[in-house]
Amino acid sequence: MRTRLGLVAVSLLLATTACGAEETASLELTENGLGNLGSGTAYSVEAVSDALPGYAVSAESYFAEGDPYPMIVVRDGETTVAEVWPRFEMEEFVGAILVKSEDIAFDGRVSLGMKYSDLNVAPQECVAGLEERSGLALCQDGMVPHVGIIFGGDYAGPDGELPPADVLNNFTVQEITWSAGVL
Repeated sequence: MRTRLGLVAVSLLLATTACGAEETASLELTENGLGNLGSGTAYSVEAVSDALPGYAVSAESYFAEGDPYPMIVVRDGETTVAEVWPRFEMEEFVGAILVKSEDIAFDGRVSLGMKYSDLNVAPQECVAGLEERSGLALCQDGMVPHVGIIFGGDYAGPDGELPPADVLNNFTVQEITWSAGVL
């Protein structure tokens, strides 16, 4: 009897906990965007919230070379999941998505933290980062031209130069970017 009461109490606790929390769907980045968020989505907090139900969405700014630029940030609790940017010259639509969470994979084959040597990326599809992206390898996905994979690691070579292959092989995915058009 005591065991049965304990099981009933645990079941009730789990049921009431689950009822009070809004669950977020697991997200994946595809060639069409992040979940229901893509190139046809209006660039607004409301539209992004509708496309990604259960996530906290806010309008913020990022700064590049001292100038502010608009972005929408998607969070799951305290974790930043993605940054959403407006489309160039068509600012009323979503133009780019930057994946910020290791929990989101691109087509189930690329996620943050993976090593360059473990992915099918050809060096000719990569360019060296410049200025604030110096030391990074900016690569285009070989199968989806509007998805970028940005690798970083321990390299202090000249600005604008990719590291040697043995160094690049140890770089890891730092960012995954999706664009409404070819990168």
